Amino acid sequence: MPHMRSSLRILLLLPIAAILGCGSSANLPSSTSTSPNLSGDWLALAAPTPIGSAPTTLPTPITDFIGALQFTGNTAAGTFRAIDPTYPNPCVSFTQDLPVTGTLDANNNLTLTVPIAGGIATITASLPQDPQTFIPGSYQIVGGPCAMPATAMKISQFANATGTYTGTFNVLATGTLTPVPGTATAITAALVQSTTPNADGQFPLSGSITAAGACTATLTINNGLVFGGGVTSWPLSGPISQQGTFNGAIDPTATTLYGDLFFFSTCNSQRYSGTLTRQ
Repeated sequence: MPHMRSSLRILLLLPIAAILGCGSSANLPSSTSTSPNLSGDWLALAAPTPIGSAPTTLPTPITDFIGALQFTGNTAAGTFRAIDPTYPNPCVSFTQDLPVTGTLDANNNLTLTVPIAGGIATITASLPQDPQTFIPGSYQIVGGPCAMPATAMKISQFANATGTYTGTFNVLATGTLTPVPGTATAITAALVQSTTPNADGQFPLSGSITAAGACTATLTINNGLVFGGGVTSWPLSGPISQQGTFNGAIDPTATTLYGDLFFFSTCNSQRYSGTLTRQ
């Protein structure tokens, strides 16, 4: 489980590192918007300190809230999970479903309430007309072992990842982002994301990923998930595909997919990484 939490944190940071580094902010609306498009996949991500330099420090104990929200008028309900990277005793398990309730006021101020480990988390942000961007806000947890003061974060809704993504992956030199010569491989990912979350606030994913070039193989996705912008070919519980694995992350508009692909018994058991663009 500690490896899973670390992997999820890295996966979720992929598409937003540049945005956080630029300190971007969303323009706030001047009128109320209660579009049903607010329902979907959401992520509230604590910003590292300092932003854009290394080493960085993440606020603790909770670094992320991930899950699904459904809006009815100006009220919200859903299921989140929280990431506490502390090992071996996190204040809350990543497998713990956390019920979420919330409201959107006349000025598009979003307030979410999340009971967590005997305490209460409050997440607040002012939403723009388009929530599929990283929006500044904060969260605070009062009571229980996860208690923490008001903490700056970015929150976003993610568009549905259904579509065909194409691009080129390479094996990367150890410890670098430098492609290994002769490993260029064309990748086509045909994905279908459910519009309805499961009971854990995650969106089932199916489809296939086809590789052609230095690596030629196909990965069938039957039990994948999308959650907090993260895309994975394997469920959080249950068997992993015998063909291989795919882990990645979409940007909030789901136009770009950052991925990491590994075939167990083909392509010399090498890991291929790269960026795909939605067609």
